[in-house]
Amino acid sequence: MSEFWLEILRRQADIKGRAMVARELGISASTISLVLSDKYPATTDAIEARVMAIYGHNGKVACPAMGDIKPELCVSFWEKAQKIGVKCGNPATIRLYKCCLKCELRN
Repeated sequence: MSEFWLEILRRQADIKGRAMVARELGISASTISLVLSDKYPATTDAIEARVMAIYGHNGKVACPAMGDIKPELCVSFWEKAQKIGVKCGNPATIRLYKCCLKCELRN
């Protein structure tokens, strides 16, 4: 297993903080802490896949609706889509939220 993803995770945690990175990855901050301290009791394959999907593409997420966007923007849209769904009136926003609700990266 390559340790490249671990360095990406460490760098992102140093820059943004563990809480923000956990939010962007959709995992708990304690999981981030355990992984970074090499004390995570289970396999890290799923975490590695999430780190590479979210940060491995030049630090951007490949969004099918918006193109390459920052992870902060991705998680923001996804969280809004979870709360609002398709209740808004703007057609472009509805398309975006429908795409977010079906996103393979976040689900």
